[in-house]
Amino acid sequence: MLDSHKAFVVKYKEGEDTDLSYHFDNAEVTINVSLGKEFSDGQLYFGAMRNVHNNTRYTECIHIPTHGIFHRGQHMHGALPITDGERYNLIIWMRASTVRNRLCPMCDKQPELVPAEGFGDGFTETPCKEQDTTDLNKFCSLL
Repeated sequence: MLDSHKAFVVKYKEGEDTDLSYHFDNAEVTINVSLGKEFSDGQLYFGAMRNVHNNTRYTECIHIPTHGIFHRGQHMHGALPITDGERYNLIIWMRASTVRNRLCPMCDKQPELVPAEGFGDGFTETPCKEQDTTDLNKFCSLL
């Protein structure tokens, strides 16, 4: 079950950040929505899953303004440089504490949880039966 999220906007502009290197996300699944503006090039590209070590070819994807792309967070991907204009993308990382509490998706280690404010990168601590269950999830971060 997806039980937390983090949303942010990424800006690409000639003379500033024009691309994004090959990476994976701190999420179980990601939605990437092109918010638009006028720009040229800047295709997204996808390779293999993070733990698959082979010479996978990249698949390029033209990201049309107002359209979204839904992908697994561990799917390696990046953005080629824009060559003109400005582009904004809304990124929404969706997380499942039942997955990440067993194994951190960024370092592949069992997390040691500490109390945190807000969403705590999607790690939660479920109260035991003796605890007050008014607040079903306590948000945590990695130590």
